[in-house]
Amino acid sequence: MPQQSRDDHLTADANRRRKPRASATAGVATLQANALPPDDATLREFMADLYAAMSMMRLLRQEIASALSLSSAEYSVLLAVWYLEREGEMTVRAIADHLHVAAAYVTSEVARLVAKGLLTKRPDPVDRRAVGVGLTEAARQLFERLGPMLRNVNSPLFTGISYRDLQIVHRFVRNIIEHGYDSIRAAQAVGAQAIGADGGTRRKPRRPVR
Repeated sequence: MPQQSRDDHLTADANRRRKPRASATAGVATLQANALPPDDATLREFMADLYAAMSMMRLLRQEIASALSLSSAEYSVLLAVWYLEREGEMTVRAIADHLHVAAAYVTSEVARLVAKGLLTKRPDPVDRRAVGVGLTEAARQLFERLGPMLRNVNSPLFTGISYRDLQIVHRFVRNIIEHGYDSIRAAQAVGAQAIGADGGTRRKPRRPVR
């Protein structure tokens, strides 16, 4: 086979492999996703891409945090304080709710950021049991440098994505957060049955690290 013909053949073959397979439920766009069979082609392609995107976002956050000499956890908390400042809710509880993590997790990261001179802690003026958190001048200067960096990061990341697209994906992600633990409990129930049949001991699930 001539070289050009062979190259064209290989390119076409690669394109065919990359093309998603037709879903067994193609043509039923109104079907709810939770009604799809587990082996549905569209669902399997979506889940594979979702996990890949999650890994990519974790790596991206690590790179941004590293550029600021912070851990990913420290960066997440500092970014949350920066955002919540405009809402006037800069308490440990508000940060934990925003990040969907335990308050103890936030408390430990806040302590590290205080030690680095990026956050301050004070009693909340409304609720004395709560701990108020604030940005230091050093943190504000850091965010002045971070703004252009995030614009450069977001430009390729969201290429071809409309604001409407962002809202749809956000709704999907919020739904995962809201119902994810129901799915975890379902998986645990199946695991408990399988392990129980073998006479083993079920391990407690570890909370995901952000």
